[in-house]
Amino acid sequence: MKKHTRMAVNSTAHQKKDKQSKERTKRSSYATKFMITIVVFVIAIAFIVVSGSFDITEIMVENNEVISADTLISFSGIQKGTNIFAISKKNIENRLKQNSYINDVKIKRVFPNKVKLIIEERKLEFALQLAGSYVYIDRQGYVLEISNQQRQVPIIVGFATDLSNIKQNDRLSQEDLQKMNMVVKIMETAIHTNLEKLLTRIDVSNEMNYTIYLDTENKIAYLGDGNQLNIRFLYIKKLLEIYQGKSGEIVVNVDLNSEYVYFRESI
Repeated sequence: MKKHTRMAVNSTAHQKKDKQSKERTKRSSYATKFMITIVVFVIAIAFIVVSGSFDITEIMVENNEVISADTLISFSGIQKGTNIFAISKKNIENRLKQNSYINDVKIKRVFPNKVKLIIEERKLEFALQLAGSYVYIDRQGYVLEISNQQRQVPIIVGFATDLSNIKQNDRLSQEDLQKMNMVVKIMETAIHTNLEKLLTRIDVSNEMNYTIYLDTENKIAYLGDGNQLNIRFLYIKKLLEIYQGKSGEIVVNVDLNSEYVYFRESI
């Protein structure tokens, strides 16, 4: 009985050793395969680097309108002949965003050897006047450029931002950004009523009575606090037709439910 027990114990020990041996062989096989994979990967990377198959031959630019493709490529710092895997998308994005007209950019690798820059530009829509210069901004209050040349965009009057040291890529003060919301609403309403080309200045200094200037018509229009803009602009449009050729003030800053809008001719 003891002999049978001893044989059973020996058999179990042998089975345990065989199992451990198989596990060691299996681990060794995995390690070998892993090392082979690493070697193949390193060889593949080396091939990519030295073969030239992934060297950039073309840089494409999409959605740009204001800034030329050549300028954007130059700003990006991408060089033809550079390996497509060697470029840093983040660095390219940071370089391009130094240009005040660039709101966003996406960089795509187009395999095997092309790079695409997809540009989102800011749009110059308004101006602030600074002595003899103009500070041009977009609807989000970003400064796009400062120039002595006057462009055909509405000039905003009544902002609080100190313009003496302002520069490109700066943004208006928080107080003025709140006012920009109304400026955008006024401009969008003017576009909706086909009056945007007549609108030369917007005065936001009095939040209870926003004022627009229609200089080519020799008229000023008082809008009130910005309530019911669509209706007020329709009245402005009608009064412009009735009093064409006459200079004066269009008064629509009234209670539209109980008062009449009217035109006050200049004397």
